[in-house]
Amino acid sequence: MAEAAVGLLAAEQVVATGVEAGVAAAAIATPTQPLKVSLEQLALPKTDEDVEALARSNHTVTVIGNHSYIFGGVDSSGNPCPIDVYCITLPTTANKTSPADAETTRTEYRCFKAPTSTGLLPRPRQQHAACAQGKYMVIHGGLDSDGKPIEEDDNCLWFWDSETNQWSRREGPTQLYKTLAPRHSHKLFFDESQNFFVLHGGKTSDHAEAASTETWLYDFHAFAWTIVPATGSPAGPAIATAYIDSTLYTISTNPETKEDTINYLYLQKSTTDREKPDSLVWKSIPFTNPSTTSAISTTPTDTSNPIIPPHRDGGAALVPLSTGYGRNYLVYMFGYTNTSATEKEYHSSIYTLQVPSTRNTLASAKDTVRNHLPSFLKSKTSPQGSGEWTWAPVDLVPVEVPTEKAVGGKTHPGPRDLFDGGGAASSCLGGKGVVLWGGRNAKGEIESDGWILRLAYGYADSARSE
Repeated sequence: MAEAAVGLLAAEQVVATGVEAGVAAAAIATPTQPLKVSLEQLALPKTDEDVEALARSNHTVTVIGNHSYIFGGVDSSGNPCPIDVYCITLPTTANKTSPADAETTRTEYRCFKAPTSTGLLPRPRQQHAACAQGKYMVIHGGLDSDGKPIEEDDNCLWFWDSETNQWSRREGPTQLYKTLAPRHSHKLFFDESQNFFVLHGGKTSDHAEAASTETWLYDFHAFAWTIVPATGSPAGPAIATAYIDSTLYTISTNPETKEDTINYLYLQKSTTDREKPDSLVWKSIPFTNPSTTSAISTTPTDTSNPIIPPHRDGGAALVPLSTGYGRNYLVYMFGYTNTSATEKEYHSSIYTLQVPSTRNTLASAKDTVRNHLPSFLKSKTSPQGSGEWTWAPVDLVPVEVPTEKAVGGKTHPGPRDLFDGGGAASSCLGGKGVVLWGGRNAKGEIESDGWILRLAYGYADSARSE
């Protein structure tokens, strides 16, 4: 059994890194981080009108296939953006690192004007939540033009059809004796394998109020919102939120210890499993000690995490990223820290957090082996072996851009606020990239540019095994 496992792991090592099988078996103990990534600025629209229209903040970016859809937010004057939907065709050339690499798809822009033949249209909004469901961009909540949470009948969901440019809505009554209050700065996800929406957090009144820690599911069997009856709660309101592999992740600051914490809630793989006693339990892990949880943990207890990202109070994005074979990460990027009642420090740093591997995959098998390696073989940055719950700053690989395609000479977005829901960034390229658009820079100016962060393979990297 052990020999078979080693053989499979060696095979994964060869596919993932090109390392020969004999060397691959010995490389199992090497750390999976830091990840090598590249940042590429998207070409701007051809017209000044489109560039100006795409300068916005407090909007959402939703990826459907190879297209990124931008909706809502406020413009550079602080006015609500119209309900037109901007579509950006993303470049798809994988691992582009030199001018000689031709793009298979060029960056193209298209504006879908709101239909005028129907009155069934959402109101302009900002700080709303959005996600993709098949061909639909789905939006919920947000603030209206007066800065108030939008009140809509039965907490409806709005669906925009990317093929027909038509809007529709679906009412969302809540379970008996429960109320899903109108909110903004929350997050919405769609679990394709189980066909439900997950809604988490948000604020229900003005910006001074602490965000909610509620989690709701919209079940297509009941066509209603139900609150998740989880045991416990995350250690504080979410600064950033992500969803991957049926698990909801939030980053928060523990109100008691003032320590930054990663919280997670596994929503199980079926309704039957969710209905079992104690099947839904929030767990919290401090950034500085990935071996300590506030609930039952299977992680060995041994040491603290030597590398953690700087504290953020908001404006950060948390986006899933996968290197394949079941290996999962969360990209934690940008954001701000309140330095006083009126001033903020903006961040440009990008970190990744290794989260548990998808069950029954080569990566999870490798983690099982790593957790039982002799201590002298384990990584100094992750003595428990697998690397779960450890942070690392990304290793940015420079990308050569032809002169005619360069945009303003920028190689990095710089410090940026992606708004408190983090909705201005989304996973793309089949889970192996992140696209972001706009936001507010350190000067308080609203940006009108887009960027793609993607995995950068093809580089000799003895420190990374997958």
